[in-house]
Amino acid sequence: MTDTAVSISPADIETLEQLYTFRERTEVLEFLDKHPFLIPVLLEAPEKIRHYFPDSQLFLEVVPDREIIDYVLLVLSILMKLDPDDAIARQKQMDLDWWLNSTTHEVRSQLITLLEYPDEF
Repeated sequence: MTDTAVSISPADIETLEQLYTFRERTEVLEFLDKHPFLIPVLLEAPEKIRHYFPDSQLFLEVVPDREIIDYVLLVLSILMKLDPDDAIARQKQMDLDWWLNSTTHEVRSQLITLLEYPDEF
């Protein structure tokens, strides 16, 4: 696929690339092209996430669902260095404050957030 085959606006692509590191850019853009309703959530998410994980890096990657054959998800990984108990507590609070109340089932069925630690942690 070439970038010209994607119907996402160049401005949205540019903004998303400023907010996230894409793991396999083509796959991420193809996924977003098929699921454009995710773009507003992805544009909003960094501000919400950084409230709970201020020094985090954010990544987007398309991965196969381990439980459903031939089903893929967009994973938003939050790379941070917090104590695991603190990180999980912050993620639970973020889910309660924002994720579960501000996103639809359709969004949550295609996009998941995961906590990630750097290799040297």
